Amino acid sequence: MKTVGMMCVKDEADLLPLVYPHVRERVDYMYVYDDFSQDNTWELVKNSDYAIRGLDDTTRLQIPRPNYHHLLEKIREDFKGEDVWIFIAMGDRIFTKSPAEIVEEATTNAVEAIQVDCIKDDWTRATDPWPDYSEIQRLCTRFVYDEHCVVGYKLTDQVSYLNARYPWPTGLGPVQYKDEFHKDKPWLLHYGRRSPKGLMWRYASLSRPISSKYNRIWDLSTFESTVKTVQYFNGSKYGL
Repeated sequence: MKTVGMMCVKDEADLLPLVYPHVRERVDYMYVYDDFSQDNTWELVKNSDYAIRGLDDTTRLQIPRPNYHHLLEKIREDFKGEDVWIFIAMGDRIFTKSPAEIVEEATTNAVEAIQVDCIKDDWTRATDPWPDYSEIQRLCTRFVYDEHCVVGYKLTDQVSYLNARYPWPTGLGPVQYKDEFHKDKPWLLHYGRRSPKGLMWRYASLSRPISSKYNRIWDLSTFESTVKTVQYFNGSKYGL
């Protein structure tokens, strides 16, 4: 069995020095799509086993979600007929278990798990250490379950991704953890892009643009209003 990490990135040079080596050493091969980054993201990922920039992708206009679909089709082409698991890796998330260990625990050809988000209750200007992401993660005192997400799945020759609305495969049977939360298996962790200062920077700089719901509903204009936004959003979302 081989494991292939698939990472789509954009303007993530702040976190990639921490996250990319972590992911790369845990998979056999690494495939990366740089989706028109304006920082030095490309320099950090270009030496992957396969790496492409959006501006060099001649298939972009032919497929609906070109970054993921391009990588999935390339992986299928390169490993046709082999025993391969694809793992979704992102520029701000780390694995809590190696992909090989996750495959060993899988009972189907697709694995879905809980993504853990870490939120600190008592942010202040003095205690918010952004942009020191490792320190933010260390300081986080309460963990919340962000969402179920696809972690990995076995590559099959029968699945085509070119015309799929989303790149995650269908027809592989139920995912392993579809119907309930398994608190002992949060296989992905956000790596700290959750501090108020970090959110304010994203909002002001337009780097890694924040969801439009923040712009419509919540106030990220000051540190204090951003803290209230974080508390409201997570309290409402998780029933806290």
